[in-house]
Amino acid sequence: MRLEHHTDVELYPEAVTEYEYDVPADETTATTCPYCGRPFRTERYATFHLGVSHSDELTADERTAFEDERDDEKHDLFTFHLKAAVTVFLTYFMFTFLYALVWAG
Repeated sequence: MRLEHHTDVELYPEAVTEYEYDVPADETTATTCPYCGRPFRTERYATFHLGVSHSDELTADERTAFEDERDDEKHDLFTFHLKAAVTVFLTYFMFTFLYALVWAG
């Protein structure tokens, strides 16, 4: 059995240079990217897209909005991790106390 070597040109004959976005007929977009025209459901998604995909082209206001959203996201993630850690901690001790009560009785 012989394996053949395929190049990217053979596997992907057409270069993908533009993306197409199909927005369902019953949905409206909140905004679109001013640089590439991509539609977004919320302003927040668009702000993250601008900061990640078009960071070299941002205006001062767009950069400030992205940094504010990023800080909010970090806070939300920290809050989630804290809640998850407390939940795991409390669940562990609940089962430990229940185990001790079963063996004590």
